Amino acid sequence: MACSPQGDAQDNHNTKSPATDIDTTHLQRMGFTIEQISPSSVDGLYEVITNEGLVYVSADGKQLVSGRIYDITGEQPENLSEQRLQSMRLRDLETVSDSVIEFTAPDEKHVIWVFTDPTCGYCRQLHENRANYLAEGITIRYLAWPRTGLQGTAFKQLQQVWCAADPAAALTAVKQDQPVRSGECDDPVAEHYALGQKFGVRGTPAIVLESGRLLPGLLPPQKLLEEIRK
Repeated sequence: MACSPQGDAQDNHNTKSPATDIDTTHLQRMGFTIEQISPSSVDGLYEVITNEGLVYVSADGKQLVSGRIYDITGEQPENLSEQRLQSMRLRDLETVSDSVIEFTAPDEKHVIWVFTDPTCGYCRQLHENRANYLAEGITIRYLAWPRTGLQGTAFKQLQQVWCAADPAAALTAVKQDQPVRSGECDDPVAEHYALGQKFGVRGTPAIVLESGRLLPGLLPPQKLLEEIRK
């Protein structure tokens, strides 16, 4: 159960990746910001971490593949692309660790990161039920992800929340349709939103587990524990 979005290019010169000598002109023309390029498990194909997530390109930089690579040599197919995405998500979450709103479990056993929107009913349900998650030892770290993008009510509310003197109390208040007193600050909403886009968030709540796996939608505490233990 998730709330869907309601309702994002870049000019660069001809360039090659210093690590791989791949021409990234065409990728940049399409609007991708290139973060990292490395050889994939398929000969002649390179994996490219971008602001939009993971894609694959040919050695000449002229062909793009959007999909997943599986190792099928074992008893069960192994999603190599998802493994790469999971490590990327965990690395990127470290860069915003100082700007999350955290509800810490008294006896912490697990940590989840939740992209949230105060106008989303399922997000409100998760937050209203937060005591049960905390009781199971699950610490919740919230990130801002307005479904309408960087405009509209949810965007403004999230800015107010993160700029409030007590962001945790403010988040609770807006999810209960209560007013929030807040000024202006260098809020992280746009940064969190871009991160969600890169991770593949398409609705809220979106939960990132300690493994880096992304779970779309609301899960009750016991179901969430089952997913964490997989």
